[in-house]
Amino acid sequence: MFDPMFSRILVAYDGSEPSKRALDLAAKTAAMFRGELIIVTAIFRGAVPIFSEEGQGTLSTADIQDYLDKMENVYRSALESAVNEVRNRYPDLDVEPLLIDGRPSSVIVEEAEKRDAHLIIIGSRGLGGVTGWLLGSTSRKVVDQCTKPVLVVK
Repeated sequence: MFDPMFSRILVAYDGSEPSKRALDLAAKTAAMFRGELIIVTAIFRGAVPIFSEEGQGTLSTADIQDYLDKMENVYRSALESAVNEVRNRYPDLDVEPLLIDGRPSSVIVEEAEKRDAHLIIIGSRGLGGVTGWLLGSTSRKVVDQCTKPVLVVK
């Protein structure tokens, strides 16, 4: 039986341009190997503003919940659009979308291990220098934490 090297590919997707390039490459590769594609979108709820948009005081609990609901809807919509695009371009490709709460790097690594992904494809925003050092790089964290092969797309 034919068992291609990269028959189960996990791609990290957040709707950004780098993640769109990663998705495109992941879908092409999965289709080429007649494999399956797992599209993971992580919702990091730790990134919540604490001040109102006007800078006048802190947000109420209701405001924070409203923000989190909107954030989830944006990510859900981006993931659904990505899945529909991939299914339209590659109708025979097995696509599994995942929307998971958590720190993106941890979610990606955990899902790759849990689902026995053969390859992780992730975009890189290219935040170098001080910004990259302060914020950290999701792609770098995935490369450092994961035992699976990782392809970083710029």
